[in-house]
Amino acid sequence: MRLVLASKKNAALYAHWANAWNGRGMPPRADIDPNEVKYELPYVYIAEMMQDRHGIWFRFRLMGAKLVETLKQEGTGKMLLGLQIGGWEVEWRKSLIHMLELKMPVVDEATLTVSSGRKLDIEHLAMPLSEDGVTVSRILGAIDFYNTSESELTHAIQELDWQKISSIELEKRIIISNLRIQL
Repeated sequence: MRLVLASKKNAALYAHWANAWNGRGMPPRADIDPNEVKYELPYVYIAEMMQDRHGIWFRFRLMGAKLVETLKQEGTGKMLLGLQIGGWEVEWRKSLIHMLELKMPVVDEATLTVSSGRKLDIEHLAMPLSEDGVTVSRILGAIDFYNTSESELTHAIQELDWQKISSIELEKRIIISNLRIQL
């Protein structure tokens, strides 16, 4: 049986979140220590949720350097749907909405097929943060191309045109509950 989290980077970030969670509703942002996840930081984002009469929106407060490089745009300060990343931003938003509704971590895997036919497997992890333990105030997330080596990813990024993604296949979206990871 395969592990819930295929990405070692995402598993390490989840383990830190779970330790900060410590059985409460959700951990606050202050309990997430960047020094404890320094190797994962380039793949991490923090988003805030905003709601108005038109719906729920997500704005990035922070986006790690590797995500900026991979998405080929700076996301910090931008709205999720404003990224325009070949339609994957819509699936990303669905995962965040799902996480908001459940107030529990959500992981999804997708395969992007670029115009050359190369397939890239993505694992996306989204975890709720809360200042009061009840209301989601921020989202701690990470994205890893987990089946691609760093050198392969560097080459793939060069040929990746997010506007020309030929297909996006969402393979799974699951809820993580009461999961303890020992690294």
